[in-house]
Amino acid sequence: MTQAVSIPRPLLKELYEHFDRIGEIFATLEELSNKEGLRRIEKSLEEYKKKEYVTTRNSEQIREALMKD
Repeated sequence: MTQAVSIPRPLLKELYEHFDRIGEIFATLEELSNKEGLRRIEKSLEEYKKKEYVTTRNSEQIREALMKD
């Protein structure tokens, strides 16, 4: 025997957006909870302060930036 519940689309969309945000929060907490993750964050902050980063506007520029190294 199966049971079904109707959920209005706007509510489903809102639930999905919140679920996605909660996933991001868990990923951040996981990154902060281990030493390797903290080292990556510290290194990224140093690179940011030194302006050692690349900005792109589209996927083609991302590919080009990745292929440079």
